[in-house]
Amino acid sequence: MRISIINYLACPVCRGDFLLSTHEKTKERVIGGKLKCKKCSKSFYIENGIACFVCLDRKITEDTKKLRRITIKQEIPKTWTKLFSKEEYTALRKEWDWMLSVVEKNKNAVHLDFATGTGRFLRNIVSKTNGEIIALDFSYSTCQELIYFLKKIKKYRRVSVICADAHKMPFKNGVFNSVSSWAGLAEPRMEGVIKEARRVLKRMAYLTASGLHYQKDSRSFLLAKKNYINFVTKKAIIQTLKKANFRNIEHKVFFRGKWNEKESYLPILGDSYSTFAIRAQK
Repeated sequence: MRISIINYLACPVCRGDFLLSTHEKTKERVIGGKLKCKKCSKSFYIENGIACFVCLDRKITEDTKKLRRITIKQEIPKTWTKLFSKEEYTALRKEWDWMLSVVEKNKNAVHLDFATGTGRFLRNIVSKTNGEIIALDFSYSTCQELIYFLKKIKKYRRVSVICADAHKMPFKNGVFNSVSSWAGLAEPRMEGVIKEARRVLKRMAYLTASGLHYQKDSRSFLLAKKNYINFVTKKAIIQTLKKANFRNIEHKVFFRGKWNEKESYLPILGDSYSTFAIRAQK
Protein backbone atom coordinates (compact mmCIF):
# COMPACT_ATOMS: atom_id res chain seq x y z
CA MET A 1 0.00 0.00 0.00
CA ARG A 2 1.35 3.40 -0.94
CA ILE A 3 1.76 5.59 2.15
CA SER A 4 0.04 8.49 0.38
CA ILE A 5 -3.35 6.76 0.26
CA ILE A 6 -3.80 6.95 4.05
CA ASN A 7 -5.39 10.33 3.28
CA TYR A 8 -8.22 8.58 1.38
CA LEU A 9 -8.94 5.71 3.78
CA ALA A 10 -11.75 5.59 6.34
CA CYS A 11 -13.02 2.89 8.66
CA PRO A 12 -15.65 0.77 6.86
CA VAL A 13 -17.49 0.37 10.19
CA CYS A 14 -17.87 3.99 11.35
CA ARG A 15 -16.08 6.13 8.67
CA GLY A 16 -13.53 7.30 11.25
CA ASP A 17 -9.95 8.26 10.40
CA PHE A 18 -7.10 5.81 10.87
CA LEU A 19 -3.94 5.86 12.92
CA LEU A 20 -1.26 4.07 10.89
CA SER A 21 1.51 2.05 12.54
CA THR A 22 4.10 0.15 10.51
CA HIS A 23 6.61 -2.62 11.14
CA GLU A 24 7.87 -2.93 7.56
CA LYS A 25 7.98 -0.18 4.97
CA THR A 26 9.91 1.45 2.15
CA LYS A 27 10.13 5.12 1.27
CA GLU A 28 6.76 5.04 -0.54
CA ARG A 29 4.98 1.90 0.72
CA VAL A 30 3.78 0.14 3.82
CA ILE A 31 4.56 -3.58 3.47
CA GLY A 32 3.35 -4.61 6.94
CA GLY A 33 1.45 -2.67 9.56
CA LYS A 34 -1.84 -1.83 11.23
CA LEU A 35 -4.66 0.66 10.67
CA LYS A 36 -6.52 1.50 13.90
CA CYS A 37 -9.69 3.57 13.77
CA LYS A 38 -9.45 6.68 15.95
CA LYS A 39 -13.22 6.64 16.47
CA CYS A 40 -14.29 3.02 17.11
CA SER A 41 -10.83 1.46 17.73
CA LYS A 42 -11.40 -1.26 15.12
CA SER A 43 -8.08 -2.52 13.71
CA PHE A 44 -7.23 -3.71 10.22
CA TYR A 45 -3.94 -5.06 8.96
CA ILE A 46 -1.56 -4.46 6.09
CA GLU A 47 0.07 -7.70 4.92
CA ASN A 48 2.44 -8.14 1.98
CA GLY A 49 1.66 -4.58 0.91
CA ILE A 50 -2.12 -5.18 0.89
CA ALA A 51 -4.45 -3.23 3.19
CA CYS A 52 -6.92 -5.90 4.34
CA PHE A 53 -10.47 -5.07 5.44
CA VAL A 54 -11.91 -8.61 5.26
CA CYS A 55 -11.13 -11.85 7.09
CA LEU A 56 -8.21 -13.58 5.38
CA ASP A 57 -7.87 -17.16 4.24
CA ARG A 58 -4.09 -17.59 4.05
CA LYS A 59 -4.16 -21.18 2.82
CA ILE A 60 -2.59 -21.95 -0.55
CA THR A 61 -5.56 -23.22 -2.49
CA GLU A 62 -6.09 -24.62 -5.95
CA ASP A 63 -7.64 -21.25 -6.84
CA THR A 64 -4.36 -19.53 -5.93
CA LYS A 65 -2.40 -21.88 -8.18
CA LYS A 66 -4.95 -21.40 -10.96
CA LEU A 67 -4.60 -17.61 -10.71
CA ARG A 68 -0.82 -17.88 -11.12
CA ARG A 69 -1.24 -20.07 -14.20
CA ILE A 70 -3.65 -17.55 -15.72
CA THR A 71 -1.26 -14.68 -14.94
CA ILE A 72 1.76 -16.39 -16.51
CA LYS A 73 0.06 -17.98 -19.51
CA GLN A 74 -2.59 -15.36 -20.38
CA GLU A 75 -2.29 -11.99 -18.64
CA ILE A 76 1.43 -11.14 -18.84
CA PRO A 77 1.88 -12.14 -22.53
CA LYS A 78 -1.70 -10.99 -23.38
CA THR A 79 -2.48 -14.32 -25.03
CA TRP A 80 -6.02 -14.02 -23.62
CA THR A 81 -6.86 -12.05 -26.77
CA LYS A 82 -6.89 -15.36 -28.66
CA LEU A 83 -9.98 -16.38 -26.67
CA PHE A 84 -11.95 -13.71 -28.55
CA SER A 85 -13.10 -13.62 -32.13
CA LYS A 86 -11.91 -10.66 -34.21
CA GLU A 87 -15.35 -9.02 -33.87
CA GLU A 88 -15.46 -9.58 -30.11
CA TYR A 89 -11.97 -8.17 -29.55
CA THR A 90 -12.65 -5.11 -31.71
CA ALA A 91 -15.81 -4.46 -29.69
CA LEU A 92 -13.89 -4.94 -26.43
CA ARG A 93 -11.27 -2.36 -27.40
CA LYS A 94 -14.03 0.15 -28.21
CA GLU A 95 -15.72 -0.62 -24.87
CA TRP A 96 -12.49 -0.06 -22.96
CA ASP A 97 -11.72 3.20 -24.79
CA TRP A 98 -15.22 4.45 -23.93
CA MET A 99 -14.81 3.51 -20.27
CA LEU A 100 -11.30 4.97 -20.01
CA SER A 101 -12.56 8.35 -21.19
CA VAL A 102 -13.52 9.19 -17.57
CA VAL A 103 -9.96 8.65 -16.28
CA GLU A 104 -8.02 11.89 -15.88
CA LYS A 105 -4.40 12.17 -17.05
CA ASN A 106 -3.58 14.65 -14.25
CA LYS A 107 -0.94 13.38 -11.79
CA ASN A 108 -3.07 14.72 -8.91
CA ALA A 109 -6.08 12.61 -9.93
CA VAL A 110 -7.08 9.55 -7.87
CA HIS A 111 -8.81 6.61 -9.57
CA LEU A 112 -10.55 3.60 -8.02
CA ASP A 113 -11.11 0.31 -9.84
CA PHE A 114 -13.25 -2.25 -7.97
CA ALA A 115 -13.81 -5.97 -8.63
CA THR A 116 -10.44 -5.75 -10.39
CA GLY A 117 -9.95 -9.49 -10.83
CA THR A 118 -6.89 -10.54 -12.86
CA GLY A 119 -6.02 -6.95 -13.79
CA ARG A 120 -6.86 -7.12 -17.49
CA PHE A 121 -8.61 -3.73 -17.50
CA LEU A 122 -6.38 -2.28 -14.77
CA ARG A 123 -3.39 -2.61 -17.10
CA ASN A 124 -5.05 -0.05 -19.38
CA ILE A 125 -5.85 2.35 -16.54
CA VAL A 126 -2.18 2.52 -15.51
CA SER A 127 -1.27 3.55 -19.05
CA LYS A 128 -4.04 6.18 -19.13
CA THR A 129 -3.26 8.30 -16.06
CA ASN A 130 -0.30 9.79 -14.23
CA GLY A 131 -2.30 9.86 -11.00
CA GLU A 132 -2.81 7.57 -8.04
CA ILE A 133 -4.65 4.27 -8.66
CA ILE A 134 -6.36 2.03 -6.11
CA ALA A 135 -7.42 -1.50 -7.09
CA LEU A 136 -10.02 -3.14 -4.83
CA ASP A 137 -10.95 -6.82 -4.77
CA PHE A 138 -12.67 -9.03 -2.18
CA SER A 139 -10.26 -11.97 -2.58
CA TYR A 140 -6.88 -11.81 -0.83
CA SER A 141 -5.45 -14.38 -3.26
CA THR A 142 -6.52 -12.20 -6.17
CA CYS A 143 -4.96 -9.14 -4.51
CA GLN A 144 -1.66 -11.00 -4.07
CA GLU A 145 -1.74 -12.07 -7.70
CA LEU A 146 -2.49 -8.50 -8.84
CA ILE A 147 0.71 -7.29 -7.19
CA TYR A 148 2.70 -10.12 -8.80
CA PHE A 149 1.18 -9.29 -12.19
CA LEU A 150 1.79 -5.53 -11.93
CA LYS A 151 5.39 -6.02 -10.87
CA LYS A 152 6.03 -8.39 -13.78
CA ILE A 153 4.69 -5.88 -16.34
CA LYS A 154 6.44 -2.98 -14.51
CA LYS A 155 3.23 -1.05 -13.77
CA TYR A 156 3.06 -1.31 -9.97
CA ARG A 157 4.64 2.04 -9.00
CA ARG A 158 1.44 4.13 -8.72
CA VAL A 159 -0.98 1.33 -7.71
CA SER A 160 -2.19 0.36 -4.23
CA VAL A 161 -4.07 -2.92 -3.82
CA ILE A 162 -6.88 -3.08 -1.25
CA CYS A 163 -8.64 -6.25 -0.08
CA ALA A 164 -12.17 -5.18 0.89
CA ASP A 165 -15.89 -5.61 0.34
CA ALA A 166 -17.07 -3.11 -2.30
CA HIS A 167 -20.39 -2.91 -0.43
CA LYS A 168 -18.46 -1.28 2.46
CA MET A 169 -15.66 0.63 0.78
CA PRO A 170 -12.94 1.73 3.25
CA PHE A 171 -12.72 5.25 1.85
CA LYS A 172 -13.73 8.77 2.85
CA ASN A 173 -16.57 10.57 1.09
CA GLY A 174 -15.75 12.33 -2.17
CA VAL A 175 -12.10 11.38 -2.69
CA PHE A 176 -12.00 9.88 -6.20
CA ASN A 177 -11.85 11.67 -9.55
CA SER A 178 -13.23 8.55 -11.24
CA VAL A 179 -14.37 5.01 -10.42
CA SER A 180 -14.44 2.03 -12.76
CA SER A 181 -15.21 -1.67 -12.88
CA TRP A 182 -14.85 -3.78 -15.99
CA ALA A 183 -17.39 -6.65 -15.85
CA GLY A 184 -18.24 -5.61 -12.28
CA LEU A 185 -21.94 -5.33 -13.06
CA ALA A 186 -21.99 -9.06 -13.75
CA GLU A 187 -21.38 -9.66 -10.02
CA PRO A 188 -24.23 -10.46 -7.55
CA ARG A 189 -25.99 -7.76 -5.48
CA MET A 190 -24.28 -4.75 -7.03
CA GLU A 191 -26.99 -2.22 -6.11
CA GLY A 192 -25.28 -1.41 -2.82
CA VAL A 193 -21.93 -1.05 -4.56
CA ILE A 194 -23.40 1.54 -6.94
CA LYS A 195 -24.41 3.65 -3.92
CA GLU A 196 -20.95 3.26 -2.39
CA ALA A 197 -19.30 4.27 -5.67
CA ARG A 198 -21.31 7.48 -5.68
CA ARG A 199 -20.41 8.22 -2.06
CA VAL A 200 -16.65 8.02 -2.66
CA LEU A 201 -16.72 10.02 -5.91
CA LYS A 202 -15.99 13.72 -6.00
CA ARG A 203 -18.77 16.05 -7.11
CA MET A 204 -19.26 15.97 -10.90
CA ALA A 205 -16.98 12.89 -11.18
CA TYR A 206 -17.90 9.76 -13.15
CA LEU A 207 -18.55 6.10 -12.50
CA THR A 208 -18.05 3.76 -15.45
CA ALA A 209 -18.70 0.01 -15.40
CA SER A 210 -19.64 -2.84 -17.70
CA GLY A 211 -21.45 -6.14 -17.74
CA LEU A 212 -23.58 -8.49 -19.82
CA HIS A 213 -27.23 -8.41 -20.82
CA TYR A 214 -29.11 -11.63 -21.62
CA GLN A 215 -32.15 -12.37 -23.73
CA LYS A 216 -35.21 -12.21 -21.47
CA ASP A 217 -36.29 -15.57 -20.06
CA SER A 218 -33.29 -17.38 -21.57
CA ARG A 219 -31.41 -19.90 -19.43
CA SER A 220 -28.68 -17.33 -18.79
CA PHE A 221 -31.20 -14.64 -17.86
CA LEU A 222 -32.92 -16.92 -15.33
CA LEU A 223 -29.60 -18.17 -13.89
CA ALA A 224 -28.36 -14.59 -13.46
CA LYS A 225 -31.54 -13.59 -11.63
CA LYS A 226 -31.23 -16.69 -9.43
CA ASN A 227 -27.72 -15.52 -8.46
CA TYR A 228 -28.92 -11.97 -7.69
CA ILE A 229 -27.26 -10.47 -10.77
CA ASN A 230 -29.93 -7.90 -11.45
CA PHE A 231 -28.42 -5.74 -14.21
CA VAL A 232 -29.41 -8.10 -16.99
CA THR A 233 -31.54 -5.46 -18.74
CA LYS A 234 -30.89 -1.85 -19.69
CA LYS A 235 -33.95 -0.76 -17.72
CA ALA A 236 -32.64 -2.34 -14.50
CA ILE A 237 -29.26 -0.61 -14.61
CA ILE A 238 -30.72 2.79 -15.52
CA GLN A 239 -33.28 2.57 -12.70
CA THR A 240 -30.59 1.62 -10.17
CA LEU A 241 -28.32 4.50 -11.18
CA LYS A 242 -31.20 6.99 -10.98
CA LYS A 243 -32.23 5.65 -7.57
CA ALA A 244 -28.63 6.22 -6.39
CA ASN A 245 -28.95 9.84 -7.63
CA PHE A 246 -26.54 9.57 -10.54
CA ARG A 247 -27.18 11.86 -13.50
CA ASN A 248 -26.10 12.20 -17.13
CA ILE A 249 -26.42 8.43 -17.44
CA GLU A 250 -25.16 6.87 -20.66
CA HIS A 251 -25.67 3.23 -21.65
CA LYS A 252 -24.00 1.72 -24.70
CA VAL A 253 -24.04 -1.79 -26.19
CA PHE A 254 -20.78 -2.86 -27.87
CA PHE A 255 -21.36 -6.44 -29.01
CA ARG A 256 -24.22 -8.86 -29.61
CA GLY A 257 -23.81 -12.56 -30.25
CA LYS A 258 -24.16 -16.13 -28.98
CA TRP A 259 -21.91 -17.47 -26.24
CA ASN A 260 -19.54 -20.17 -27.51
CA GLU A 261 -17.44 -21.14 -24.47
CA LYS A 262 -18.37 -24.70 -23.52
CA GLU A 263 -17.21 -24.70 -19.88
CA SER A 264 -18.71 -21.32 -18.99
CA TYR A 265 -21.10 -21.17 -16.03
CA LEU A 266 -22.64 -17.88 -17.16
CA PRO A 267 -23.50 -17.12 -19.91
CA ILE A 268 -24.64 -20.59 -20.90
CA LEU A 269 -23.35 -22.07 -24.17
CA GLY A 270 -25.50 -21.03 -27.13
CA ASP A 271 -27.41 -18.27 -25.34
CA SER A 272 -27.70 -14.80 -26.86
CA TYR A 273 -25.98 -12.02 -24.92
CA SER A 274 -24.72 -8.48 -25.35
CA THR A 275 -21.84 -6.58 -23.77
CA PHE A 276 -22.61 -3.11 -22.43
CA ALA A 277 -20.99 -0.30 -20.49
CA ILE A 278 -22.38 2.66 -18.57
CA ARG A 279 -21.11 6.09 -17.59
CA ALA A 280 -22.85 8.16 -14.94
CA GLN A 281 -22.02 11.41 -13.19
CA LYS A 282 -22.36 12.26 -9.50
